[in-house]
Amino acid sequence: MKILFFGDSLTDANRVRGSQDAGRSAETYANFPSAYGTGFVFLTASQLFYEKPNYYQILNRGISGDRLPQIYARIQLDVWNENPDVLSILVGTNDINSGTNQNYTDIERWGRIYRMLITDTKAKCPNTKIIICEPFRLDDRKSFIIDYANEARKIAKEFNLPFVALQEKLEKAVEIYGSQNCFHDGLHPNIVGSKIISNEWLKVFKKEIEKE
Repeated sequence: MKILFFGDSLTDANRVRGSQDAGRSAETYANFPSAYGTGFVFLTASQLFYEKPNYYQILNRGISGDRLPQIYARIQLDVWNENPDVLSILVGTNDINSGTNQNYTDIERWGRIYRMLITDTKAKCPNTKIIICEPFRLDDRKSFIIDYANEARKIAKEFNLPFVALQEKLEKAVEIYGSQNCFHDGLHPNIVGSKIISNEWLKVFKKEIEKE
């Protein structure tokens, strides 16, 4: 089963380029742990490889700083050409209109592009199952992500896709452990924050995807 994680820095998590990108055979992916980054994709891959070491192929195609229009612009190369069995999408934090972000994606356009991404992917890769992850922020710009999170949830419902809810879980973790123990900066998670995201993703994956 090939699983592709698609998104921005929350997915990228300082992954090392080259070992997984175009030109490397799928069979070698698990031998380059640095290709998964240091975030939730690495922790998710490690758990899945531990459970079924010869079953999964996992790709990290996150690029730090990407907004949804940039992610859509590279979908042919990074997703459709790979034709994954599962596509996981986490995007939105760089799209917000925070008042200082001059290159934001307004929520109406964001919704249109997201729906186009889903529709086009279903047409190009009809057997690919798609998981939508809730965009989140725990810093002083948290209020700006709400509309995007709500839109992502709405899109998941419209297309009958699994949805990984994250904001509330991460807020509760911050209350228990403290922000400094969950995030580097209120946005980019450390090991604890990444573990929470991975746990929530795996719950949805095992319930909605792997059972089939």
